[in-house]
Amino acid sequence: MKKIVNLDRKEIWENYDPKNSITQKTVIIKEYIPTEVDTIIDVGCGNGIITNLLSEEYDITGVDLSPIALSYVKGKKIVSSSDSIPVEDQSFDMVFSSEMLEHLPDEVLSKTALEFKRIAHEYILITVPNHEHLATSYTKCRKCSYVFHPYGHLQSFRLTDLADLFSDDFELIKSGAYGDKKRYYNPILLSIKNNMADRWFDVQSSVVCPNCNNDHFPREKGNLISKACNLTNRLIGTKREYWLFALFKRK
Repeated sequence: MKKIVNLDRKEIWENYDPKNSITQKTVIIKEYIPTEVDTIIDVGCGNGIITNLLSEEYDITGVDLSPIALSYVKGKKIVSSSDSIPVEDQSFDMVFSSEMLEHLPDEVLSKTALEFKRIAHEYILITVPNHEHLATSYTKCRKCSYVFHPYGHLQSFRLTDLADLFSDDFELIKSGAYGDKKRYYNPILLSIKNNMADRWFDVQSSVVCPNCNNDHFPREKGNLISKACNLTNRLIGTKREYWLFALFKRK
């Protein structure tokens, strides 16, 4: 069983979007919000970058399991898990969730989908990484040798996967892929790079190993095998936009 990465740490949230990519993403999010929507619940809002921006135009409530993250949310907020939110049935025009579902174990994901359908009066808007190849981002703790996703991602979604979560009560009415294009890493090359070259994803932010709590992840230089894998993958690997958007409407 994979151990869950601890996201309830101040250093994660205080400088979460240094390149303003989430702020830029909010422009697209606004284009997806139907004109009749007034009330929104933002589930898994983190430190509220999007919540705070949307609050300028909408009556929005942020929900997150981390009190530390919620301390940055300026407006209404609820400390709660995504699968059991203390609000009434169909009490918000739209349930919104950005880059949260990929962090959930299978059982919690299923219950969260049910909760979204319970709460949404008419719309559900989801954004997740676009068919993420999880193994590409796996890193290895040099203290205990535990291999894990440094950002705590447990799920990968195609559009059909999202549709399956909500299809019994909601229909997909709009979708698209956006953002910078990320290169897909060939699984065979990645296996060689990880297992033969012993080179893994270089962590770019504060990370703590969920197995031993080690927080020292120095950048490692490539060797001949890893460099050969990277070069070959640049020649054959395809790219796709990073964000997947899906808007659902109650049937």
